Amino acid sequence: MSYQTFKGATVDEAKRAMRRALGPDGVVLAVRRSPSGGVELRAIQKGQPLYKGEGGTGGGGLFGRKPQREEPAPAPSLGGLGEPRVSEPEIVPERPRREESPVSALRGDFSRNLARDHGSDADPLLRSWEQKLGRHGLTPHLIRALVDEAHDHGGRGDEVEQLAHALSRTLRFAPLNILRDVPIMLIGQTGAGKTSSAAKIAASAAAQGGRLAFISADVGRAGAIEQMQTYADALDTRFWAVEEPRQVAQIMRQERPGEGIILDTPGVSPFASADVSAVRAFREALGAEMILVIPASGDVGEHTDWVSAFADLGVRRCIITKFDASRRIGAAISACYQSGMALAYFSEAPFIADGLIDAQPDYLARRLLMDVPARLGRGR
Repeated sequence: MSYQTFKGATVDEAKRAMRRALGPDGVVLAVRRSPSGGVELRAIQKGQPLYKGEGGTGGGGLFGRKPQREEPAPAPSLGGLGEPRVSEPEIVPERPRREESPVSALRGDFSRNLARDHGSDADPLLRSWEQKLGRHGLTPHLIRALVDEAHDHGGRGDEVEQLAHALSRTLRFAPLNILRDVPIMLIGQTGAGKTSSAAKIAASAAAQGGRLAFISADVGRAGAIEQMQTYADALDTRFWAVEEPRQVAQIMRQERPGEGIILDTPGVSPFASADVSAVRAFREALGAEMILVIPASGDVGEHTDWVSAFADLGVRRCIITKFDASRRIGAAISACYQSGMALAYFSEAPFIADGLIDAQPDYLARRLLMDVPARLGRGR
């Protein structure tokens, strides 16, 4: 990485250290509180690629690096990015469940009904997970579904393995294939982390030898254009600011961008007809797959209403952000379970270069069972 880290008691002090090292061309990528006290700032010199030792645009991709493989492995699919959903929502088939004999099915129904009649005291696993998962705000219905899947699995493995298996059977996991040159469009409420998620996706593509350019329709938020321009400069990629869907169509027609496109949108409400109309118009102008960005914590009822409403608009997967700033992550997880929304990525770090984490059952199981939240994975 070609970024540098600067520390100080205050943001101004860290910025002064940055200017001494990088001069007037230094640009800030991210700022956070340092675990040892004070603040920590990451910055890069304007025009400098994010990754060291790589320059130019010839040869294998954005920084001259050849991809590690000729063809990227296909992403776990909900249609993937190869088929933009611009008309009817894709119907995602239910996972096939393993066949059970009539006797085993009867035994399962009987034992579950018995546990319900006697409460969690009759089921040690239910009692344990009600305590451990309930503190995250997971709904009782989701906890019960996870316990049932763990019992069906025969209780094999340790608790993390049991929960990972139950999550894999209960939730949908579908990371993006970011090396496919098909546009994506990030939508969600203000402050959810759409802009930083766009930059993290682009950084992940750059690390794999790909190229993603930015279009931002978030022109009304203070500093939004400057923030996206900073990310574009750091990643040595292109950036357009737009106000209307017709401008997006014009860019695609006149510029004919050869790289993939990420469209960053302003905060929208799925309950406001004007916002819904704008979202649909931008999607149709770009031919993009819509990806919901939603913070991990919050009111579970509010999250469920929002995710379900976006699912009704044709959104099929989401990025859950702010794992690093959330002690309880159950609101977003429960909302996705309720609506059938697939999980694409998790974000547990504020720094762009740290990237996003592919949504996987084992990571989520460990995060849910931790006594004290901590960073568990590295972005790709």
